Amino acid sequence: MAEHEETEDGILILDGRECRRLLAPGGVGCLGLPGDGAPILRPVNFALHDEALVVRTGEGPILDAARRGDAAAFETDGIDRLEHTGWSVLVTGRIAELPTDEATLALPLRAWASGSRDRFVSIRLEQVSGRRIPPGRGNR
Repeated sequence: MAEHEETEDGILILDGRECRRLLAPGGVGCLGLPGDGAPILRPVNFALHDEALVVRTGEGPILDAARRGDAAAFETDGIDRLEHTGWSVLVTGRIAELPTDEATLALPLRAWASGSRDRFVSIRLEQVSGRRIPPGRGNR
């Protein structure tokens, strides 16, 4: 494992390579976008492709933010509630609309919500950080 630093309270800081390894299978995360007065947070399915997270979406705030090139934040995690262990990865970067082409359509990606979700956006991995609570370090 590529972890290299530990905080005073025993939380391991993940390096970029380990964060990308955890992102590689895709999954579910939370996308944060600028909003009026408060951030907009949306659960999304994602895939990792060419140093970017890709999300399938439809018309609405996510696609609007991508068309403007807004800054975005994304968080995903793996948690074991019983053992009090887990990890989280945070990505920040610009969000952009992607073309709906063969390569994008071939990604193993479904939209989180039902309805017409035939657009794709990407969040470049401009800043990536992660943390892990290893076995024996969580609250019991």
